[in-house]
Amino acid sequence: MWNCMGISNCLSIVCVLLTVWTEVSQSSGYFELQLIAVQNANGELSDGDCCDGERNTQDLRCSSDECDTYFRVCLKEYQTDVTTTGLCIYGSGSTNVIGGNSFQFKSAKNNQNRNNDGGKIVIPFQFAWPVSYTLIVEAWDWDNGTHSSSGEDLLIERSVRKERINPGDDRQTIQYNGLTANFEYSIRVRCDENYYGSKCNKLCRPRNDWHGHYVCDQFGNRGCMEGWMGTYCTTAICKQGCNLLQGVCSAPGECTCTYGWQGPFCDNCLPYPGCVHGTCVKPWQCTCEKNWGGLLCEKDLNYCGTNKPCKNGGTCMNTEPDEYNCACPDGYSGKNCEIAEHACVSNPCANGGTCHEVPSGFECHCPAGWAGPTCAKDTDECASNPCAQGGTCIDMENGFECLCLPQWAGKTCQIDVNECMGKPCLNAYSCKNLIGGYHCACFRGWAGQNCDINVNSCHGQCQNGATCKEGQRGYVCACSPGFVGRHCDIQRNSCASGPCRNGGRCHTLLDSFMCECPHGYTGTTCEVQSNPCSPNPCQNQAQCHSLMDDFYCACSDDFEGKTCSELKDHCKTNHCEVIDSCTVAVATNGTQEGVWHISSNVCGPHGRCISQPAGNFTCSCEPGFTGTYCHENINDCVPPPCKNGGTCIDGISSFKCFCPDGWEGTLCDMDVNECSRNPCKNGGRCVNLLNHFYCQCQDNWKGKTCHSRESQCDSSTCSNGGTCFDHGDTFRCTCLSGWVGSTCNTAKNSTCDSNPCENGGTCVGGGDAYTCICKDGWEGPTCAHNANDCNPQPCYNGGVCVDGVNWFRCECAPGFAGPDCRINIDECQSSPCAYGSTCVDEINSFLCVCPLGRAGPHCQELIGIGKACRYSGLQFPHGSRWEEECNTCQCVNGIVRCSKVRCGRRPCLLQRGGAGPDSSAPCPRGQECVEHQFLTCFAKPCHQWGVCSTPDPPPPLHTQCEPNSGYLDNSCARITLIFNRDKVPQGTTVENICSELRYLPIAQTLAKDCTLLILCDLSYSNSDAVEVAMSYDQDGQEQNGDRGQIQEAASAIVGALSKRHNSTVMLAVVEVKVETQVMPQSVDHLVPVLCVVFSVLWIFCIVVCVWWTRKRKKERERESAAEDSTVNNQLEPLRVSLPQHKDNRGKDIQHECKKLMNPPDRTCDGAEGDEEEDGEEEELRRGGMELDKFSTQKCSLAGVQDKVMGKGGVICTMHSAPVKPPHRTAYSPKDNRCKNLNAANVSEDIKDHYV
Repeated sequence: MWNCMGISNCLSIVCVLLTVWTEVSQSSGYFELQLIAVQNANGELSDGDCCDGERNTQDLRCSSDECDTYFRVCLKEYQTDVTTTGLCIYGSGSTNVIGGNSFQFKSAKNNQNRNNDGGKIVIPFQFAWPVSYTLIVEAWDWDNGTHSSSGEDLLIERSVRKERINPGDDRQTIQYNGLTANFEYSIRVRCDENYYGSKCNKLCRPRNDWHGHYVCDQFGNRGCMEGWMGTYCTTAICKQGCNLLQGVCSAPGECTCTYGWQGPFCDNCLPYPGCVHGTCVKPWQCTCEKNWGGLLCEKDLNYCGTNKPCKNGGTCMNTEPDEYNCACPDGYSGKNCEIAEHACVSNPCANGGTCHEVPSGFECHCPAGWAGPTCAKDTDECASNPCAQGGTCIDMENGFECLCLPQWAGKTCQIDVNECMGKPCLNAYSCKNLIGGYHCACFRGWAGQNCDINVNSCHGQCQNGATCKEGQRGYVCACSPGFVGRHCDIQRNSCASGPCRNGGRCHTLLDSFMCECPHGYTGTTCEVQSNPCSPNPCQNQAQCHSLMDDFYCACSDDFEGKTCSELKDHCKTNHCEVIDSCTVAVATNGTQEGVWHISSNVCGPHGRCISQPAGNFTCSCEPGFTGTYCHENINDCVPPPCKNGGTCIDGISSFKCFCPDGWEGTLCDMDVNECSRNPCKNGGRCVNLLNHFYCQCQDNWKGKTCHSRESQCDSSTCSNGGTCFDHGDTFRCTCLSGWVGSTCNTAKNSTCDSNPCENGGTCVGGGDAYTCICKDGWEGPTCAHNANDCNPQPCYNGGVCVDGVNWFRCECAPGFAGPDCRINIDECQSSPCAYGSTCVDEINSFLCVCPLGRAGPHCQELIGIGKACRYSGLQFPHGSRWEEECNTCQCVNGIVRCSKVRCGRRPCLLQRGGAGPDSSAPCPRGQECVEHQFLTCFAKPCHQWGVCSTPDPPPPLHTQCEPNSGYLDNSCARITLIFNRDKVPQGTTVENICSELRYLPIAQTLAKDCTLLILCDLSYSNSDAVEVAMSYDQDGQEQNGDRGQIQEAASAIVGALSKRHNSTVMLAVVEVKVETQVMPQSVDHLVPVLCVVFSVLWIFCIVVCVWWTRKRKKERERESAAEDSTVNNQLEPLRVSLPQHKDNRGKDIQHECKKLMNPPDRTCDGAEGDEEEDGEEEELRRGGMELDKFSTQKCSLAGVQDKVMGKGGVICTMHSAPVKPPHRTAYSPKDNRCKNLNAANVSEDIKDHYV
């Protein structure tokens, strides 16, 4: 029992130790310090003693021996008040003895990016780099026999530095000027291989195996290799055009068909086994082609048309399947008319051949150069390769001709040409002809085939970039690295010795080599067996377990994937219940309640998602954060709290001040006391200055620290390259450009003056370098790169992640909602299915299971129980729907109703290779893929495309609505599709694009009642665009219908293109332009017609007004005339006409007329007269009728007198003022009302009198 427990405990301890060892070995970066120069002019320790030996009694210098200098480095957390003791939390390091009193590393000074192990201290770390740090650099004396090794007795100098630094390749140079020694060094922080980010905690290891196929950019983001996609680039992109429903691929460019499908794109079904001349639409069908029948379509119903067995002009007649008879012409007989009775009558032998009749027909004896049954084949005399010495044979009629090389001649190129006849040798004794060439015997100092090269000249001698040098004995070639030989024409093979180990493949470079190591090995010669868990590829604090050439990541419950970098969708494997827009409940055994509530991470690490109605949400932020997604850290550095030029770094509800040299404290408000370490020696008094000190020396001591008897200046007096001048009792430093101060210890211009940090980053300068502290959401050396908050992918169900600055937003795919698109919208919630049908929820749609007799998307169509339909030899039940090329058909009670889209001739892939039927052509049964010379290529190459043949010619097109024509009317619209050429698949034609449009489901909906015609062509104005013309036509004639119909059709097509679809061609569309007629023709003339109508009405009104005015005027004149006539007639009985004055009656009448011509008190235009006239008008109208009755009666003055006297003094009066002016005619100026009085007979007997 004890042994078992002991073994168990031992195993536990071993596991713990292995885990600790694994964690320790997983560093994510390293801090590197490179010493550049060290100067300890006097060879002293920090306490003023000599490192070795005693001081010289004369000049008090330590001259016996130099210090044995080595360095220690301690890296701690950032400390406001630095303590030089205690643990080095971030790490520590040291060097061996690397020099004496003063030394430098020239290579580190001249080239800081070059590796130099001397004076280099590397401190690895295995945590996220905290950016801020405290660095303690100490110089020590290794061995001093006069001092003990305890405490700080052997300390030479100590440098303390606290600031921030981001990982990068650039080094930050620091010059430290101490009291005893000065030293210069550079520092930098670098991430380990495959680690990225400002904290070296972002892992991205390029790989090309079954776990992923991706590379990493400079920020550690994965980028898929060509042919791969997905979060980890594990999904292969199948061959362009591969039907993903019927084909799959495990490698890019493949298209492996599923069971029942075949072809390069898996879009052709496999027919029934044994099917000979049949096709299929679905797997395992056998639909016979034209003129073929039988169960397996093996019986030829048109043997004559298929095989054409009758020869010599015989007529073939089909009798039964696979049976026929031949009707032979005269002179021929046999089953196939193959027997010639007098075969030579028709002279069948060509090219002078002689015909001889034989039992089987005829036989031709051909002349030389011809062969074949009828001497029609030219004999190939070049078949025997008669031309020698590389000559080219040209076949001719009954012969051949050889084209010989220059050094050969003759009919078959067998005669050697004497090249010396052309005197090719220049500087030679003689020329000797050889077989197939010649040789020149050159003079001394000349070389080359023609003796044209001067041996002692450098011209053209050295090859491969070598340098030629002439000398007394000739020339010498100084070869470039990697080449050898007299003329540097031989490349040195660095791989000849086989330097690569463990199966590595060697590649020769210039003067070097490179090993391509197999998986699991690294190093220059593939000598190191790599550990897949070092560095740790697992993310989100998952533990890595090493396997054979692989690793395994133990992910937590919230993550999954090969490296635990992908958020786990618990709803894929478990039943999930959506609680609200922020929370889902997952069944689990890990909790007491059996339910695990998972909250959305849309609010980031500093916020909590709060659900709102209708799938919305809000974020409740932690203290110190704000924003819609709690992504903004409240800036605690506003207003700036740091004093004396300190740099404020914002934290979470806090801040930190980085003080310039000479200041310290939480707010940089405390002056550093440089005299605290007693730098002044030999009794000197220290005076504290800003970032410096001053020593008042005693007893003729000199120097910066009162350490010299001879001079005020030494190598450490002036800092940063300043020059010291001795002025007797003091010194003065002349500083280099950029430095000021009494000892050149203060930088004049900071590296942060140019504001190199972008996007609100804070610059922290140090020496000749700077570091940018980026705000959350930004990264890079200058905070110019927006960190990808969408990695890993936070959106579920195909949602698209929109990356913001330290936030993200999920744009959900249709049918999903919620902050992370986790909620599937229930389309059945609105009860869309009618008449008792059952609704089945789908993704972004629903399905209505209709009862018997109902159909339609909502079961709204009453179809009843009807008859089935027969179409193309098949039977379809009542109410069923099916596809017919680019149209949709439906069976309604025995009647087939199809949409009316003109499909055109469908593009297909041509047969290549000539073997077997073309299985890749997606043509309907009974059609084959044929070449078409008018296909327009959009993305080359397009030679593999043809069109499906049709038994009947296509119907003619009756339309003016064509692409690039500029024509538009009420039934014509023009759509321009602009493509991104880089995304268009190779081998795409304009006809492919047009076919895609015709096969859109929306096109079938638009063509229910009218025929929809879609034509395409390459745009004349833009080579990246295709112009599409859409029009409606009715019964072959162009339809001049409602403009709104074609506008709706064009909008519907554009809307379908804007949605997500599986067509690779349509995914390349970047812009769509639509053109329709602006205004119908009837609307164009409406405004002019209305203007004309209003003008006519206005003129008519004016005419009516004028006419009415004139008529009114005439009526008034007639009324005035009647009134005046009445007045005149009333005057007549008032005249006193005595019997004795009868003869003077005419004169009296004339006298009365004269009086009426100018009445003394008549007014013509007075207002009073008009009013009286209007008032009396009606009365005069009434009185006129009565006066007319007596117009013919005579009025005598005697009668009046009798009446007057008889009645006892009745007086009759008349007021003539209202009487209108007389109306004169053009013929007489007299009053017309008086013209009848001259002829009137005055009656003597008056019965009545009217006034």
